[in-house]
Amino acid sequence: SSKWCRTRRFSDREGFELSGCGAMAPMNVAGSVKEVCGKLRQYPVQLLLAIFLVMCCGATKKFQLFPMPWVAGNSECRKLVSRVPGVGPANMKMNASNGRLYTVTTLEELKPDCQEKAEVFVFVGESFTITTAYLVFFGLTKAIFNFVTGVCCDRFGRKWTLVAGWVVAIPLPLMVIFAENWWTAALSNLFLGMQQALVWSATIFIMIDYFGKSNAGIAVGINETVGYTTISIVGVIAAAIMDEDSPRTTCYYVVITIILVGIVLGVAALKESKQVAAQEEAEVSGRAETVDEATLTWPSGRSVTFSKAQSAFVYTSFINGPLMSINFAGLMANFISGFAWGLFAKWMKNDYVVDGELMWTKLSKETIANITLCYGLPKGIFQWIFGFAGDRIGRRWLITGGLAMCTLGLVILAATGESASDPVAGFAAGSLFLGVGTAMMYSNNLAAVSDHTDPTWRSSALGAYRFWRDLGYAVGALINGAFADGVGIFGSVLLTAALTALSAICVGVFYREAETASAKAPMAVEAPVPEAVEAST
Repeated sequence: SSKWCRTRRFSDREGFELSGCGAMAPMNVAGSVKEVCGKLRQYPVQLLLAIFLVMCCGATKKFQLFPMPWVAGNSECRKLVSRVPGVGPANMKMNASNGRLYTVTTLEELKPDCQEKAEVFVFVGESFTITTAYLVFFGLTKAIFNFVTGVCCDRFGRKWTLVAGWVVAIPLPLMVIFAENWWTAALSNLFLGMQQALVWSATIFIMIDYFGKSNAGIAVGINETVGYTTISIVGVIAAAIMDEDSPRTTCYYVVITIILVGIVLGVAALKESKQVAAQEEAEVSGRAETVDEATLTWPSGRSVTFSKAQSAFVYTSFINGPLMSINFAGLMANFISGFAWGLFAKWMKNDYVVDGELMWTKLSKETIANITLCYGLPKGIFQWIFGFAGDRIGRRWLITGGLAMCTLGLVILAATGESASDPVAGFAAGSLFLGVGTAMMYSNNLAAVSDHTDPTWRSSALGAYRFWRDLGYAVGALINGAFADGVGIFGSVLLTAALTALSAICVGVFYREAETASAKAPMAVEAPVPEAVEAST
């Protein structure tokens, strides 16, 4: 049998050639920049408003989450010990009245004249699984509502979905401020998950609508760059204004203000962009109407009809092989983010003791914020660059390379924490690798989903991907917390590195580039070109 490939040559205005069975060669960068600038001039107010709203969304997230490691922690007045100085191990035996013999293996050490911080929920013998549970609540809710958001944006529009996200955030800071126990404060992050899914997802869909499918990478890149750069800068601001003795005040007052601003701007200034996506679909497919159902036909000829939302979720999650690898990559991206915001911060804010030996002393909140900045700032700043590059050279190796760089960063963190007496420089270097690696893949993951979908069900497909991606917060918090409690933080970090490396391999092997919308433009010349001849036996 013979294998042929069709080559499409486009005009100079289009600036690219489609060849090699649908693989796209690099486009003219100057022409691409001109096209992006044209979109900015066409929709300046709405794009700037979407950018400002994602800044507000990122600020809300960081002001809410940054104080959490200080809201709950180890007691300063009581701690569990296995040895009493001058006495020996706590292995004394006691005869009980029931005739049984008991061995005391753990004792509680009390500091005289010690007073706990009034606004901090303390634990004697902190469990990382419990004190990072807020990330589980946040991740599970955000994952579920990401898909809900995609469906709502396709059905009801972007504007009111975004407004609903700001409204559901109202209880968020109040639950922390007035909490009487740790679980109330932790459960507030259910509302943060809803808010982040509804608002941030809607701003992404709005920007892709206005920039168009062929510029999805730069649209997502700008959005994520602005959002995560805001998060990294706000981390430093939050550290400066937060009082460690009273961490449930200042940051949460700021959150209240941001929520009110978001509601007002969403209602009064934001316009609906759903019709822009419908127009793009009409231009690409030639259909003026919007189809809300998809049909599955079995080999027997039997057909089953599903809603657009159901079809998009199943297709993105379980049918399209390249997108399945992207879902795994996204899950690991936020698996890492959950580690950076939760367990890593916990690791740095406490003295690190291994087998009774002090490895290094706890770091100040300012130092922790600066180390976290080394992760968050490059993650934000470089996303638009890598998103733009992905639109031109493809997503596959940028995503694979980003995951590989994250793996290296995690190995550096593990080695530093286990061997260095002063871990600041090593932690900063490892965080930098994590940040750049995440920037390489983060916006390209979203753009890859956009590449493989059509405009009228793109939001639902992106919602499905963001479901799996943000499930990484919850999965990461549970696995990292359990490993840290069981085998130590060092083992937990190495496990995360191994899973990240596995994800890189999956993307490198299984992901395939999709033909972008611009490849559907009218052709100037079309000619069949033989690629290879394969002998059949």
